[in-house]
Amino acid sequence: MGLSVPVRPLQTLLDISADSGFYPFPTALTVAHGGGLGFREPILFANFVATLDGVVAIDELEHVGQIISGGSEGDRFMMGLLRACADTVLIGAGTLRASPDSVWTPEAAWPEAASDYARLRAGLGRAPLPRLAVVTASGGIDLTHPGLAGGALILTSELGRRRLPGRLPDGFDVEVLGEDRVELTELRAALLRQATGVVLSEAGPNLMGQMLERGLVDELFLTLSPLIAGEPAGSRRPGLAAGASLLPQRQMAARLISVRR
Repeated sequence: MGLSVPVRPLQTLLDISADSGFYPFPTALTVAHGGGLGFREPILFANFVATLDGVVAIDELEHVGQIISGGSEGDRFMMGLLRACADTVLIGAGTLRASPDSVWTPEAAWPEAASDYARLRAGLGRAPLPRLAVVTASGGIDLTHPGLAGGALILTSELGRRRLPGRLPDGFDVEVLGEDRVELTELRAALLRQATGVVLSEAGPNLMGQMLERGLVDELFLTLSPLIAGEPAGSRRPGLAAGASLLPQRQMAARLISVRR
């Protein structure tokens, strides 16, 4: 049904990303996004929403992204748009468990743009929906989760593979990336073996931190919420690089290429 209930168009304050080349957006998406968007392939990019004090997750809450964003329509639209651009959406087993009724499709994020997202994917030669890839060292995932209804790529260890059923339902593939843990340095090659050129990570902060440490993330889309989360005693509210040890030993600096509001 296209953008029949339009999101307020994003206002472009800075954009030096044109050297990546713009994807063939339907007009409605170009207007809503405030301009074009494209990626140099292959690429692994991540999408997060964070509070003003840097919190991206609150362990005791489900659907925390919607809470942190304050229900922002712009954030939901962008989530759908980025999924529509991707061959694969990458998550960790923790994200799967924390989102028991979620599906990682463009229209699930912003249904009003479903037909425009579909036209974009068709114009890019993508499959109708992005494939889901799940990182799980233990293999302990619920294969009946609604997000896995269409199958998935399971990235696991040899230990995890043995825990998975011997015969997986149609649509599932397994890549073993280590003996008792997932060797993330092999992650990009494993995804490319599955003919995936554009990977969107919606993994949580723990997996994101590990990927940042290994230099696996090419770009980051970050929605900055006006909310302040705080951190009460006994509550774990991490930033987007949880568990990573970067400063002061390693200075990882981003280059700002676009700003929208």
